[in-house]
Amino acid sequence: DKDGVFTFENIPYGNWIICELKAADGYLENTEIHHVQINSNEQIIEINVVNDRIPELKTTATVDGKKKVTAGGKITIDDVVEFKHLIPGKEYVIKGILMDKSTGKPFKVDGKEITSEVKFIPEKSNGTVTVTFTFDSSEIKKETDIVVFETLYRDGVEIATHADIKDEGQTVTVKIPAQKTPKTGDERNYGVCIGIGSIALGGAFSALILKIKSKKDEDDE
Repeated sequence: DKDGVFTFENIPYGNWIICELKAADGYLENTEIHHVQINSNEQIIEINVVNDRIPELKTTATVDGKKKVTAGGKITIDDVVEFKHLIPGKEYVIKGILMDKSTGKPFKVDGKEITSEVKFIPEKSNGTVTVTFTFDSSEIKKETDIVVFETLYRDGVEIATHADIKDEGQTVTVKIPAQKTPKTGDERNYGVCIGIGSIALGGAFSALILKIKSKKDEDDE
């Protein structure tokens, strides 16, 4: 019931197993098995069953603290995972994967998915842990939104996930370097060319005059 108490009636004497079939909303299932023996009427047996709250995850992905980065060489995405409702002293594993927002499929480099994994033991129920992803961005040919998906495990069992392809907090944009505009046209100094041309033309004209004059002088002789 609302107080966490359950009652069975008309149970035959003998050995029984008690286990939880379904957890309350917002709580993880308790998988423990309790062995009990019923051997008297109105017998009371106390069992303590603890259900942990379902952890909550929130992530913020950046590259050197920025949400946008220019492609070229290796890039490292730092995804800071903020968690709540973990059990201090227990070991957890966070597994992450990079997703291409435009396709909704895993982001790949040279045909390989980019994944990362971190094991940690929280000191408090609430805290943060950073998951890093490093890859070569030189093959990215168009602006790409990369989204980080994270999944939390305990004892090999998935207990929480944060995978929203539209979440801006989980997203990093990789931009393409600006292309340099090639210079066109002839940038020769036409003022200089015209000047040189004029001088050359003047020289030719002078030579022409001298030739005519020389010829006239010869005729006069």
